[in-house]
Amino acid sequence: MLNPLALMVLCLKTRESKSQPDLLNTFFYTSENSMYNNEDIKFLTAEFNHAIDEVGQDEFCADLLRRKFAHSARVLQNGLKIINHDIPALSAQPELLLQCQRALLFHDIGRFRETVETYQKQSMKDWGGRVFDHGVIGAEILARTAEYNDIKIVLAVRHHGHLIEEFYADPEYLALSESDKISAAMMVKLVRDSDKLDLYYIQEHFNNIENDVFFHNLTAEQKYASLSSEVLNQFFSAQPINHAFIKTFSDRILGCISWQFDFNYDYTRRLYIIAGYQQMLFDLLAKYCPNKELTAKIREFATADNH
Repeated sequence: MLNPLALMVLCLKTRESKSQPDLLNTFFYTSENSMYNNEDIKFLTAEFNHAIDEVGQDEFCADLLRRKFAHSARVLQNGLKIINHDIPALSAQPELLLQCQRALLFHDIGRFRETVETYQKQSMKDWGGRVFDHGVIGAEILARTAEYNDIKIVLAVRHHGHLIEEFYADPEYLALSESDKISAAMMVKLVRDSDKLDLYYIQEHFNNIENDVFFHNLTAEQKYASLSSEVLNQFFSAQPINHAFIKTFSDRILGCISWQFDFNYDYTRRLYIIAGYQQMLFDLLAKYCPNKELTAKIREFATADNH
């Protein structure tokens, strides 16, 4: 089984850096468990290396790839913490535990090919428009690989970034036995929570939202416009905001705040508050949304969900 103590660490490069990551220094391993499945790391690394080769000297794309590689490692770490805190019974189910760890590690494997395809089509300006669905791409990669073609893993990767309703409506989920449905739902929720926690971490350390292509493609008016009515309706209904409704930068920020309505595990909820991620997003919204009375109402509604 995959050893929780053997984790990858990627030395993040800034966008200005021209050097490629030295993959020999990308990982560290502990020797406490010789059962660590090194093949999973090799598989992820092969996809990463192929994408790096394809984008060549385009440092913008190469930086995206390096960051997503590091993100994969941190999401695995987050997932292991959630498992230890909220799903300890998984330790007695080694096969399911390994499947969960693979879903965590591979959740963004489609990002590598997404970046290459976007680069080749010269459509980086459309990045924020979800031209390619990296979850679907990743699921297709795993489904074509015998070692990883488990429907629970495939479903978790396919739907980790979708509204949860899409997961429950997937015909492949509906065809599962009742026991496998329970395992599949647990797995996709684990990946979704672990992913969100790292996206908050990235915002805290790298100001990812303001550095996003979506932000730089907006007009000045859109950056400082108030919130859209559809987005507000969803938020005050305690629903995660549908990406299709996002029109302004304040919409984008509120979308990140609304992820709290999709938290599935106690560890996620606690860390979101304790680490200051919620306050960080409130501050960012206040910076861009001109309606201060509305931002105060949003804060009040969101914090009422903290208990």
